[in-house]
Amino acid sequence: MHDDTSGRHCVSDTRCRAYDRLAKLAAPVTRTPLCAACLDRDRADIQALPVDYLDLAQLHEASLSQALRDRTSGSHESPTLIALQVEELQAEIVHAATLWEAEVRAAAHLAVAEHAAPVAAWHTTLSHPTPAGGGRPGHQVKRASDILTAHLHALANLPPTAVHPTGCEDDPTDMTGVDAIEHLTSLHGRARGILGRTSPQPWIPGDCPNPGCGARDADPVWEKGGPLWRTTPRDFKDVPTVYCAACNTGRPYTDYDTYIATFFWPDGTVKAAA
Repeated sequence: MHDDTSGRHCVSDTRCRAYDRLAKLAAPVTRTPLCAACLDRDRADIQALPVDYLDLAQLHEASLSQALRDRTSGSHESPTLIALQVEELQAEIVHAATLWEAEVRAAAHLAVAEHAAPVAAWHTTLSHPTPAGGGRPGHQVKRASDILTAHLHALANLPPTAVHPTGCEDDPTDMTGVDAIEHLTSLHGRARGILGRTSPQPWIPGDCPNPGCGARDADPVWEKGGPLWRTTPRDFKDVPTVYCAACNTGRPYTDYDTYIATFFWPDGTVKAAA
């Protein structure tokens, strides 16, 4: 988990929206661990969660109808499995959104949500056990999204808090506000994936894993962020691929994760520029 101390630069590091490729530094920060550019991106993703929830609900109804029709005839695909995945993702969106809404309300000294549910034995969080409020799940997500985006700085600055991250059956886990933002934005990405509304993410920081690639020595045509770019699969369970726009070398995104953590691609032969 992330430390809540931001230091001088955005904790997104090489994934920072305002990453300086020349200085190889994330954007400077003052008030929060995340820079303004990253917060703007994250705010848009969290604002989209109510729409994601509604779209998933419509997909869920269609999947259930197809499952009932195919129950006796059989099908290569499994509508029942799709419906279960959608239902689980919807439940996680409601849980995470309302969980962090309650934390932000407590940190920002905001009023408790109307129609708040009584304290229950399954405590939503360990620090603030009262659930964020009742009402229809879609309304809960909309209310939570409004609070979280309006007080995103307060959310980003939350210290490590013991919570049940994805549901009440989880073990208590320490999460900071930055961890919460990452989780919430990942839920938006997962929803887009299962809805089939994804597109390639053009550019990500880093150097080509191909030793023979001349991208680093090329004219400055990659200033917009290349040469590496990442695909975004239609299915959120599939692994993205990282490509070099200069030589079209492709590697699994899991290799790129290793590279970001170690400055080496997994085979150990290609090192990132100093």
